[in-house]
Amino acid sequence: MSDTNQAQGKLAMMSLAALLLAGCGDGNSSAPAASSENAQNQSMAAAKNPPAAATVSGRITYDFVPAVASKDGQGQWLAKLDYAKTVQKPARNVVVELINDKSSKVLLSTETDAHGSYSFQAPLDTAVHVRAKAQMLHTAGKVAGPSWNFAVRDNSSDGYGVTVDGAALFAMDGASFNSGRKASIHDLNAASGWDAATGSYANPRSAGPFAILDTVYSASHKVLEADKNLSFPPLNIFWSPGSDDGTFFNGAGDKTIHGLHILGHEDVDTDEYDAGVIAHEWGHYFQASFSRDDSTGGPHSSANLLDMRLAFSEGWGNAFSSMARNDPMYVDTQGEQQGKVGVVFKVDQIPDDAAKAWFGEVAVQSVLYRLHQSPDIGFLPIYQAMAAQKKSPAFTSLFSFATALRGNVNAAGQATLDNLLAEINTVNRDQLDMFGLRQADLPPAVIAANKGFVLPVYTALEAGVKSKAGTVGKDATVCTTSAYGKNNKLGVYRYLRFSLPQKGKHTVRISADGGLYPSFQLYSKGQPIAGNMVKDPNLGGAYDVDYDLPAQDDYVATINASANSGCFKILLAQVKTGEMQ
Repeated sequence: MSDTNQAQGKLAMMSLAALLLAGCGDGNSSAPAASSENAQNQSMAAAKNPPAAATVSGRITYDFVPAVASKDGQGQWLAKLDYAKTVQKPARNVVVELINDKSSKVLLSTETDAHGSYSFQAPLDTAVHVRAKAQMLHTAGKVAGPSWNFAVRDNSSDGYGVTVDGAALFAMDGASFNSGRKASIHDLNAASGWDAATGSYANPRSAGPFAILDTVYSASHKVLEADKNLSFPPLNIFWSPGSDDGTFFNGAGDKTIHGLHILGHEDVDTDEYDAGVIAHEWGHYFQASFSRDDSTGGPHSSANLLDMRLAFSEGWGNAFSSMARNDPMYVDTQGEQQGKVGVVFKVDQIPDDAAKAWFGEVAVQSVLYRLHQSPDIGFLPIYQAMAAQKKSPAFTSLFSFATALRGNVNAAGQATLDNLLAEINTVNRDQLDMFGLRQADLPPAVIAANKGFVLPVYTALEAGVKSKAGTVGKDATVCTTSAYGKNNKLGVYRYLRFSLPQKGKHTVRISADGGLYPSFQLYSKGQPIAGNMVKDPNLGGAYDVDYDLPAQDDYVATINASANSGCFKILLAQVKTGEMQ
């Protein structure tokens, strides 16, 4: 529900459905009766030492609707939100405020514990109410400790897309009460808004933001298992009833809409209770914050043979989702009454029709999850290997991850890793390296005729010399293909690598097949290096890209064609400037 000034707005969420007041309202337990003398003494003591504050406490909960899956008689997955199995779950680590009814000012603020409990020492005899925000906000201690600021905001509010935190923050307000002079209990529950009689959301969907936030709690606390002092970058999560711009993580472009975007369109696609989907997207936020994600992005499916960077990114998202939830099932619901299957799979399994390779997201996610489940590995080494990707010279892929992981686990863990890599036709043991240089096997999904579009994983360039007399060096030939699809599929991009023992000006000469226009991008540890591509006016199909580069091992680059298919000859040469005068 939106902030105070929107309390009576279109969602009417601020007044929240179920404010539950505990029966033992004064919070006192029974005690033996005191003698008249003792009672008089206690009365006199109370008069001399009146209470300084009244304890206001309670629990914040929300309606959780499970996303469930089963198989029909033909073995096909079914999925739905099971409203009949709705339960109240604690809203963990959410911000709770005590509001002065007269001034509308925040008197006190705290956060709930893992049970959803909160407590205030409230001013006496004051008209107040309790507000629970769909926000997790925690500051690190003076010496150490984690920090975070995760907030669920209304992407239908006027402030959305105006400033970074301009979209209204969802919250729920309890009923007004007088704090009095004795302890009192005030529980708040955010209702789902579902009406079983009509089979629709007939009431405000107050629980939605808290359900989303609780999945974020699970994901963030999974990471805290590996680093208890981690400082999370602020994250906004955008949702509203009717939200239909997709579920995704946005970390680029307009900063006002950076964050997670979650679907909320009833009878079409809602994701607030699809915890697997939300945790997947939070996994991409983790990559952007603490690791690196070189993914091309774009549409993909479990049946696709993908660019290896995309396969690893999506495989990580699905695997991390199950790690964080401690559940191998991934259930995405959609359709009328949220009763249809969107996507369902078990992350630890690889179906027979899925590509068993480093370029298949299903294979990657299965390997990653089973590494986590191994008693010889677990999450800490996985976290460390993901963190190592941030400075990896190679593109982020299963090769770069597995190489980093192998150095962080014992012999038993290495054996587990090697066996899982072998299962998906990926180089392992002492043949493994971040570039997949010794990768030789391919799954049956790649026919022998297409091997040259996939292997070698990286093509090496050797630096020649460009002088006034001409260019001397060795061409490398790479070919791209659209046999497996366009844009982000296997073989559309080819990967290159080279090392420079000396700094200086260098030129990359690209000779393309007739009618092809090359797209070439150079990188250093994930950072793109700008270069100006110029067509050679004297030689058709030839292009030069000039750089001024420091000496460094392991530059990497991508090349692809506008038509997705074709071959290029590539020559790297150091420019001898003195001889070019």
